[in-house]
Amino acid sequence: MDKLKQIMAKIESRVKSRNDEKNKPNELTQERDLSENSVTKSNSLARGYYRFNLVEKRVMEALISQLNPLSKDTLQLQKLELTAVDYANTFGVSEKHAYEHIESAVSGLMGRVFSVAIPKGREEFTLMSNAQYIEGEGRITCSFNTYITSHLVGLRQRFSTYPLSITANFKSSYTWRIYEILVSWAKDPKLTDGIMAGWCTIEINELREMLGVPKSYQWCHVQDQVLDISKKELFEKANIQLEVERIKTGRKITHLKFTFAEIKT
Repeated sequence: MDKLKQIMAKIESRVKSRNDEKNKPNELTQERDLSENSVTKSNSLARGYYRFNLVEKRVMEALISQLNPLSKDTLQLQKLELTAVDYANTFGVSEKHAYEHIESAVSGLMGRVFSVAIPKGREEFTLMSNAQYIEGEGRITCSFNTYITSHLVGLRQRFSTYPLSITANFKSSYTWRIYEILVSWAKDPKLTDGIMAGWCTIEINELREMLGVPKSYQWCHVQDQVLDISKKELFEKANIQLEVERIKTGRKITHLKFTFAEIKT
């Protein structure tokens, strides 16, 4: 905890002394292993409102990682492909399970609705315009919905990037969602000595929507089955120390403040 406080104090002093500079990630290297790719998307999509299970989340981000986010060429969103072999190698599962996983993901990828915040409310759209599992070949082909284009390519500002390899070992889709939300709020690496660190405050009901937490979950379920598991997994598998502070309005807990930093070993 002391180490986290020291990191936060250093970052806060730097943030106050200068205006934040916009992140400028390098372009993705072409023709390399999927596990070496990075996932880049607009901050509004990273903070969007939707729920995927872990397999669907893996497939979605593996497909997004194949895009060049700095290019304005929208044709790259058409006819994307993911093979069972690449899935197995990236996420550490057997090829048998990989075949089953990517086949089962097709319906979820087609059916889920995304909602993102816009200046005058929210915009809703599906992820894919079409998707197909190719029997006997162990691969899926798909095209992203054109409405998601502005969140994935031609990005120049208000976007975030993370290595696919960091999330590949997550066993909870909640952990993955919390991770990418934190990444979208991370401070400029120039202010943090190159580590992923920062803070954000989110209203509890909004967080429920962002994570797709079932409405039946009471606060104790959110704490035990979402926050505690994610906090532990982030530390064990991504070296990220996360502290969650409850903020009350009157007697009711209404907001959560997340303070986070990558702890270098």
